[in-house]
Amino acid sequence: MQIKFSGSVNRGLTLVEILVALSVASLVMLPIILLFGVSEKVTYKSINEVVACNLALQKVEELKSRPFEELRKIIELDAVDPAEGPFKEVILPLELNGVWNSPGVEYARETRISFYPFVDPDPSRPDFELQKRRIRIRVLVRFIEAASGQKKNEKTFELATILGDETLGAGLNASFPMNIGTP
Repeated sequence: MQIKFSGSVNRGLTLVEILVALSVASLVMLPIILLFGVSEKVTYKSINEVVACNLALQKVEELKSRPFEELRKIIELDAVDPAEGPFKEVILPLELNGVWNSPGVEYARETRISFYPFVDPDPSRPDFELQKRRIRIRVLVRFIEAASGQKKNEKTFELATILGDETLGAGLNASFPMNIGTP
């Protein structure tokens, strides 16, 4: 006994239909797969910048914890005449530490300190000593990203802050004129 089905014939998928379906699926999946690679690179670079920020913040906090007079002496002793200047921005020794580095990234930290707002206060002015009561601390963290198969990419992260002499009373704040060139 033979059973016949009425209607359409069930014949399966052809090779062409399978190839078309795979091509469409590949086109849909390709951007999603590429997105994973891009997000990995962005995360990698973000981590490097966070490490640089932490290294800079660590140095700023270290210097802020020192007595103001110690930082002031560093600037004054670097001058030609420690009593009257001329003063300049003092660059502390470059710091390299292998512990900071991660695979493909090398960090270097440079610290600069100077009087603020005038790097070189004018000794002829009556407020000369008051001009030396604020210090700017700048920390630059340079890092080199060396991704595999790509050229090295050097970046710099900078963090700065201003310190005031903690021995100044509330009523002894100095005011500085905006025009720097005139006494």
